[in-house]
Amino acid sequence: MSNKTLAGKVALVTGASRGIGAAISLKFAQQGADIALNYKSNASAAEEVATQIRVLGVRAITLQADVSQEKEVETMFKEAHDTFGRLDIVVSNSGIEHFASIPDVKSEDIDAVFAVNVKGQFFVAQQAYKYMEDFGRVMLTSSISAVKGVPRHAIYAASKAAVQGMTKCLAVDFGPRNITVNCIAAGGVKTDMYTEMSAKYIPGGDKLSPQQIEEMLSKWSPLGRVGEVEDVAGVAALIASPDSQWLTGQTWQASGGSYMV
Repeated sequence: MSNKTLAGKVALVTGASRGIGAAISLKFAQQGADIALNYKSNASAAEEVATQIRVLGVRAITLQADVSQEKEVETMFKEAHDTFGRLDIVVSNSGIEHFASIPDVKSEDIDAVFAVNVKGQFFVAQQAYKYMEDFGRVMLTSSISAVKGVPRHAIYAASKAAVQGMTKCLAVDFGPRNITVNCIAAGGVKTDMYTEMSAKYIPGGDKLSPQQIEEMLSKWSPLGRVGEVEDVAGVAALIASPDSQWLTGQTWQASGGSYMV
């Protein structure tokens, strides 16, 4: 049996030049989808992912856009649709982290985080509604931080919690077109930022060794390990699959055993 469950489909993935976004793009390509990869600044990294995708026998293009800028998102979607003639799957993966002690948080910090993590994700969903085929899949990105207290992380957590509420409402808005809208909330995943950021998720993490940090983060998962980018890509592939047409408006807690909340 063929595992090309996404053959003939076109996916647009934001923040696809590295990490989770790149892994999701490659996973979709392995299942037969053509891919539009968005990046903000690293064109060479995005093109490297596109090259890996083309080797799999499907098409791939790279599209530069800052998702916090409405006009750039509009242009990105138009270019993707003009190139492929359709869009079936949209994954809003772009996001920025933020850690700061309460006295150090400034108004402009809040604006910057929400511009990407909330406004940017809405802009992506808005254009998805305009360009997508019926019976499609939209995925937004939250974080385990939205439901688990993390020190010095309130602004980021608030932005990701907002996305979970957005998902519920967008699922209703997209529902008449049989387009599902779901949210992936990952936690403890080994991306290229893992070494830099993981210590910040644990009180006193700056005094712990990398092995101690990983041992503590592993306890967040029922499976007793931190995640790999391929784990999150697998959740995205499940949501994108034809068998997931009845699953919508949910947040998938991708932290070792995906489940709905």
